[in-house]
Amino acid sequence: MDSETKQPVFSGEVKEADYSIGRFQTINFSEFNKPGKYFLKLGDVVTAGFNIGPNIWENSAWRVLNFIFCERCGMPVAEKHGSCHGDIIASHNGIKLAYSGGWHDAGDLSQQTLQTGDVVYALLEMANKTKNSNKQLLLRLLEEAEWGLDFILKCRFGDGYRASSAGIVIWTDGLIGNLDDMKARVHKGPFDNFLFSGIEAYAALSMDKDPMFREKLTRIAKEDFDFALERFAEVGYNEFPIFWEHSYNTSESQFMATASWAASVLFQLTNNKYYADKAVELINYTLDCQRTKPLQDKNQTKGFFYRDKSKKVIVHFNHQSREQVYMQALTLLCQTQPNHKNFKTWENSIRMYGDYLKSCMEYTAPYGLVPNGIYNINEAKDSASFYAQHLFPGENAKDDYLKQLHNGVKLDEEHYLKRFPVWFSFRGNAAMHLAMGKSAALCGHFLNDQKLMDIGEEQLYWMVGKNPFGQSLVYGEGDNYAQQYCPLPGEMVGEIPVGIQTRENEDVPYWPQANNATYKEVWMTSAGKWLTLVSEFYSNK
Repeated sequence: MDSETKQPVFSGEVKEADYSIGRFQTINFSEFNKPGKYFLKLGDVVTAGFNIGPNIWENSAWRVLNFIFCERCGMPVAEKHGSCHGDIIASHNGIKLAYSGGWHDAGDLSQQTLQTGDVVYALLEMANKTKNSNKQLLLRLLEEAEWGLDFILKCRFGDGYRASSAGIVIWTDGLIGNLDDMKARVHKGPFDNFLFSGIEAYAALSMDKDPMFREKLTRIAKEDFDFALERFAEVGYNEFPIFWEHSYNTSESQFMATASWAASVLFQLTNNKYYADKAVELINYTLDCQRTKPLQDKNQTKGFFYRDKSKKVIVHFNHQSREQVYMQALTLLCQTQPNHKNFKTWENSIRMYGDYLKSCMEYTAPYGLVPNGIYNINEAKDSASFYAQHLFPGENAKDDYLKQLHNGVKLDEEHYLKRFPVWFSFRGNAAMHLAMGKSAALCGHFLNDQKLMDIGEEQLYWMVGKNPFGQSLVYGEGDNYAQQYCPLPGEMVGEIPVGIQTRENEDVPYWPQANNATYKEVWMTSAGKWLTLVSEFYSNK
C-alpha cells in the first residue's frame, strides 16, 4: 500500500512451507521496486511504513554516528557527561600518558584501543563511500574518525608498546593522585601492531585533503608493521597477555590473515613491492587452515577456516568478532595483485568460503540470519583453545558444550551446525552475524554474486526488525525499538546492543524483556560492525 494515497500498488500470495526451524507463512514483494514509502496490509494486519529506494541505510548511519559521538571519552558531551577520565594513566619506561580519548566501550565506561581502531576503520570505509554523494555526512564521518585516530596515535609509546585497555565503571574526577585513579594496561603484542598498521595505512589513503597528516600516518603505519614483525619473530602467535581484551581469542589463522591484510593496505599506500611480497607470504598459513575436503553432510560443506594448521578446532566467535578479516585479506590480495601466479588460489578460497555461507542459510530460513557456523564435537578437549575463546565458562562448560551442539543441526558424526554461538558468560549475537555479513558482502562484490550480497544485507534487516521479535535493535531506527542497557551515559539515539542471545543451552533466539548486560548492553563494537556493513550497500553517486 502507498503510505500517502493508501492505495494498493502490489498484490501477492501468502505461501506456506516447512523449514528446518518450523512451518511458516511468508510473503515476498521483491518484484515491486518503485521508490517511495509504503506499508503492508495482510487481512487485518497493517505494518508500519518503510522505504524503497537507494541508500535506505543512510538514516541509520546518522543515528549510529550520534551514538558514537555520545560515547566519546575525554571531552564533554552535552546532556551526557563532562570531560572524563583524564586520571586513567598508562605508564611505560618512565613515560606516562592520560588514557582518555577515543570512545567508551559500552554501557560501562571501559576503553579498548583496538575497539577504537575497528570503529575508526568503519567510519573511514563509510566516509570513502560518501565522497561523491553526501558532503555533510562525509564531513561528520571524517570528524569522528579523526577523533578516534588521535587516540590511537596518542596511545603509542614509540617503541612498539602502546596503552591498550582499561576497565572503568565510574566517572572519575580527573584529578591525578587521589583514590579514584586507575591504571591502563600496556603491552607490545604483535597482533595489535599488525592491526593498527593496517588501520593507520587505510587512514593515510583516506586523508587525501591533509598531506601532512597523511605523511605522519604513513610513517607510523610502516613503523608499527615493523614492530609487529620484530615481536612476532620473538614470541610467535601466543602473546595475548590481557585476559579482558577482545583480541584474547585470536587464532593463528586469523592472526596471519590480519598481518597479510595490513601488508596489502601498506602496498596500496606505498606501492612498495616489499609489502606485496609480505602479504603473499603471510596469507599462506591462513590458506593452509581452510577446510577444502567436504564434510559428510548432504551439502558436502567446506570452505570454513580452522584456528591453526592442525585443523582440529574450527574458527568461532561468541562475543567480539573479526571473522571478516579472512575475506578482507583475500579480496584485497586479489585486487592489489591481480596478475600474481597465486591469484586463482586466492580466488578459489574466496569462492569456497562464499559457497560455505550460502550452504548454511537454509538452516535459519525463512529468516535471513547467517548461522554462527560449524563445530566439531571434540573441540572442547583442546583446553588451551577452549578457554581462550570462552571467558568465565563455568565448571560444567565442557558438558554444556556438547549439549549446545546437540541442540543445533547434526551434519555428520563429528560436526554440528549452530545457528547461534556456543557461549556461556558473554551472550549476544550482533558482532558475529554482522561480521559474517561483511564477509558475505566482500565475497559478493568480488565474485559478482547477488546471493552473497543478499546474505550480507539480510544481517542489517535482522537488526532493524526482520527477526522473530519484530523489534529494531538500533535505537531510533525503524519501529518498535526498546530501552537498552546503558546505565552510565543513558539512552542514546543510534545505540546498538550486544545482540539477541539464546536461553541456557538452546539454539533458538531469546530476547527477554529484562534489560541487562550483556545482551542488551549498548556496545561500540556493534556500532562499528553496523557501519562497516552498511558501507557495502551505500551508493557513491
